[in-house]
Amino acid sequence: MSAKAGEFKSGLDSWEDLGSWLKMLYAPSLPPLYNKTAEMQQRLSSLRRIGLIVKESCEIVERVQTEATAEYGALSDRLTAILQPVGLLPTDLPTTAMELSELSQIATTLSLPNMHIESFESAVAMQTILGHGRRETLDLLKDQIRRTERQVRGSQERQRRLRRLLSERVADAALEEQKTREWLRNARIVEGKVAEYRARLAEPSGEGVLEYKQMKELDGRVNELRREVEEKQRVCSGYSALPPDIQLAYVKLEEAKQTLDQLRVDCENAVAAAFATNSR
Repeated sequence: MSAKAGEFKSGLDSWEDLGSWLKMLYAPSLPPLYNKTAEMQQRLSSLRRIGLIVKESCEIVERVQTEATAEYGALSDRLTAILQPVGLLPTDLPTTAMELSELSQIATTLSLPNMHIESFESAVAMQTILGHGRRETLDLLKDQIRRTERQVRGSQERQRRLRRLLSERVADAALEEQKTREWLRNARIVEGKVAEYRARLAEPSGEGVLEYKQMKELDGRVNELRREVEEKQRVCSGYSALPPDIQLAYVKLEEAKQTLDQLRVDCENAVAAAFATNSR
């Protein structure tokens, strides 16, 4: 390169060098004809120097490429020896180290025996199938949870209503007990009147057949009322032995309340009728 540099410094090449260079450049043909003038010599000298620089640069590039090819070939052989046990080729590797790391993590997560593309495809297909199954199971669980929540809300609402009803019944217990005592007292009054009517009916007077029939009817009604009072009293006493069914207890209590209300009215009517008859 130094000899050529010294030659380039002279500025012009000899006609002999230029002729040899043109013959080599146009071989196997003959170079074109040219006039040997100073201007032509200057131009040809510049072209020859440029050609020599390009040639030398090409030689350097070829040498570097040869060395790089050998180096990359050795690296490829080493990578092939490393990747063959896991079922990979150097051409299968990602373009970056980060992608290779992610690919390795995916293979480890999926428990793949190797890193063939077929293994990844099979694993992805299997995970997709399992994902659909898990989605269906999740949907079923969501439906069950919604049904259970509705049942729980319904049970809580029924419990609140029952507690409110029980609170009302507990608050009314004292009043109901007082009413029961009144009904029993009225029943005893009715029984006394019945005994009085029976004594009077033992020897019928001459007040007339109509009064006798009315008294017999009243006596029958009083006996019927007395039996109803005894029956309802027995039913009321048996409520304590009922099973712990709140709804059944509530229904029985409502029925007893209605019956006792009607019985109270009947007793009051019977007592009033008894007093009216006695006054006559």
